[in-house]
Amino acid sequence: MSVPERREEVRDQLLLAAERLLAGGEGYGELGVDRLVAEAAIGRSTFYKYFADKGDLLRSWFELISAEIAGTSEAWLALGAGVTYEQLRAALEQIVRAYRPHAALMTMLYDVARWEASVAPAVAEVERRAASDLERHIERGQAGGWIDPDLLAPETAAWLSWLGERGQHQLLRNASGEVRAEALIDAYARIVWSTLYAFSAAAA
Repeated sequence: MSVPERREEVRDQLLLAAERLLAGGEGYGELGVDRLVAEAAIGRSTFYKYFADKGDLLRSWFELISAEIAGTSEAWLALGAGVTYEQLRAALEQIVRAYRPHAALMTMLYDVARWEASVAPAVAEVERRAASDLERHIERGQAGGWIDPDLLAPETAAWLSWLGERGQHQLLRNASGEVRAEALIDAYARIVWSTLYAFSAAAA
């Protein structure tokens, strides 16, 4: 096994350990290196062989999960003329389903980014890219006539990106049961549909 592959393996072991601890009620302050390596059943020396410090590990987790979620967002951004509500909801559900298992950890990582210098740039870049990708989607829809041309693309993209991110932190993280999760997905899809796509449906 190569060094990068072993690093990924250790990262994933620590990720599972952290999510178990968070699910059990422990918070960021309790997730020190010693606690994590004990839960993951790996040696402290192994940790420091692959990660400079806890901040390095946190950034690695954030980049991993963000890439997974970004991959699922492609279905939404690929929607085009003739988009239906059902297609939109299915696309947004993919994002929510990818995010939900990591909701507690991602909430912690976004909070940590406020003071953890190693995490903050990664978070800022993900936020910038998400808003930029959605802005291009809106502009494409406006040019094609299936998104309201009167919308301010940069500002609308920023608002919707922020709503999605914070909604998943504050609502999805605390959603108990599948019925509640489905209701949150429905509400999210209705908001996005009404903002972006109802224009073309009404004009049809």
